[in-house]
Amino acid sequence: MPNPWCAISWLAVFAILHFVGVFLYIAGYGGYLGAQLGAQGEVVDPASIQQAVETHIQTPAALAGMYLTQFCLILPALLFASRFETQTRRATLAISGFGLGSLWRWLSLLVLFIIAQVLTVKAFGIEQGEFMQMLAGSRHLPLALVVVFAAPLLEELLFRGYLFGAWRQSRLGFSGTLLLTSGLFTLMHWGQYHWVQLSFVFVLALLLGLAREKSGSVLLPMLLHLLNNLVSAVVVIYLGIL
Repeated sequence: MPNPWCAISWLAVFAILHFVGVFLYIAGYGGYLGAQLGAQGEVVDPASIQQAVETHIQTPAALAGMYLTQFCLILPALLFASRFETQTRRATLAISGFGLGSLWRWLSLLVLFIIAQVLTVKAFGIEQGEFMQMLAGSRHLPLALVVVFAAPLLEELLFRGYLFGAWRQSRLGFSGTLLLTSGLFTLMHWGQYHWVQLSFVFVLALLLGLAREKSGSVLLPMLLHLLNNLVSAVVVIYLGIL
């Protein structure tokens, strides 16, 4: 069983890897542009490359590339941190089956959550930021796949798998663990959404944490997270509806 304080240390490592992934992608893309210019016999101008990189990182392709780079760095570290002599990685990460009898209830709650979010956003007339504007109508398949599959897999293994399991048996108990993991999950999305939408990110995290607690499995919140992101990908990325 992971130690609660050890889990905090690993959380710091994961945060560092998050930023390392961004740096590696940006550096790699800059190096790629430089190599392309050199192969064409053109003069490599660092200022021009920097400008091209700054323009590129505001695109769906860059977002997908950066997340995949982070995925490839964080997932192996998470699997390493989850290895203990006294229990398997599957047990540490709560990778186990769950009862399908109550699945319709969780799906109903998810549908109600999505409807409430849409109605609230429309009622407040929220103006979407640059992040959402970039995604809207892009129809970028790699990004859609990252949003629907990679993000729920990594984020649920981290928040509702490793961290939830580490803190659940501590003095935080269920309530403290639920609030802490939900707060960290929301903080990870800071800067992407309006504060009203961020509040719904927090509510979604609470729902996922409850699903983890009731089912004893990370697979149920992972499925709910996937379905939520699937709806978002279809509506925003492909239909361009904000």
